Amino acid sequence: MFRSIGVSAVLALLLSGCSPSTDGVRLDELEHVHSVATNGEAFFLASHHGLYVWSGESWQLRGEEFDIMGLAIDDGVFFASGHPGPTQDLPNPLGILVSKDAGETWEPDVLTGEVDFHLLETAGNTMLGVAANYGLVVASPDRGETWTSLEAPPLTSLSLNPANGDEILLASDGLLLMSVDAGATFSPTAAPPGVFLIDWSDSNVYLATDSTIYRSSTPGGPYAALAKQFTNVLAIAAHDGAVIVLDDQGVHVSQDDGESFTLLP
Repeated sequence: MFRSIGVSAVLALLLSGCSPSTDGVRLDELEHVHSVATNGEAFFLASHHGLYVWSGESWQLRGEEFDIMGLAIDDGVFFASGHPGPTQDLPNPLGILVSKDAGETWEPDVLTGEVDFHLLETAGNTMLGVAANYGLVVASPDRGETWTSLEAPPLTSLSLNPANGDEILLASDGLLLMSVDAGATFSPTAAPPGVFLIDWSDSNVYLATDSTIYRSSTPGGPYAALAKQFTNVLAIAAHDGAVIVLDDQGVHVSQDDGESFTLLP
């Protein structure tokens, strides 16, 4: 999960820009990395120039170029939102696009030309996100057929329970809030102070402060700090034991639930 769009201008990783390359690029050659993701098998960056996957040596563009502001993966299906690329004949904003081949191809799904999601979550039929062009947190219980706005406090991150879309975690003013009624109400839950990023994976909940990531098997804790210390955490994501973290040093990845990390070159 990435920090909220309300502060994205300050918190986005603004790196030296370049045109995307089929030969692969280094992280410092990408412009505006908006979020990170993993499907448990591969690691992804959502950027101003499209979806990039780690190839073992460099970041490779996956599929066609477009500006991905929000990215979610649920049961192997990829969902993205943002703005069309130079080869896409699609309205701006994109609404939600869907890919069933891990980002190789994309098709319009819902809210095409209507909403620009800068935070996006999916779990089963539930969709949840920050509609940046409306300044609202919105949710759908029926995979985008109908939407309602939530009375949510100002937030920096949000995440859905992958097994139950009625359960939402939200980071607000350094606190962890939880809803068990699809966002109708939120209540504080025990968490380390200063939390601003959340990712609820299939087996663990991960919370981040500026330098520390915490892990718990349940949203109410207890939370244990991972041994690795980071520098200004910008984004986190996890799935099936795989964890990806973006900070000022670069991209760190783990295949053992965060017990150890490798900094990608």
